[in-house]
Amino acid sequence: MFEELKKIELAEDVFETDLPVDLVFDNPREIVSYLASRLRGWGPNQRAADFLRQLATKRNTPALAEGLHDSWRKDQISVVVEEIFNIGDLSAGGDDDSVIPVRRPRGPKTGGRAAAQSLDDDDPSGRR
Repeated sequence: MFEELKKIELAEDVFETDLPVDLVFDNPREIVSYLASRLRGWGPNQRAADFLRQLATKRNTPALAEGLHDSWRKDQISVVVEEIFNIGDLSAGGDDDSVIPVRRPRGPKTGGRAAAQSLDDDDPSGRR
């Protein structure tokens, strides 16, 4: 959990805005749309511009580093979100609103209803 919070803090520093935590983990595609509307008319700060330059080099996509003095573009926002939260290409299948997992799912809890049911099945005194 600590690692996820550090990622959110980094994203908030880069985008200079608060992020709804539930949206970040439940649907990363939506966070890109949220940020695109929230950052309309605002450009990347110095930290974000440096980050975008690094990503442009890393991904061999010079267009990411173009227009850093203009408003944020959705492709820039998407790449930054992908990088920070270690998720796949959010632009691929952009019409698809499926949830992209950002963390490994937790295993089932021990005990619970299934375990209680198996105990009931083993105990014939509870049957009528």
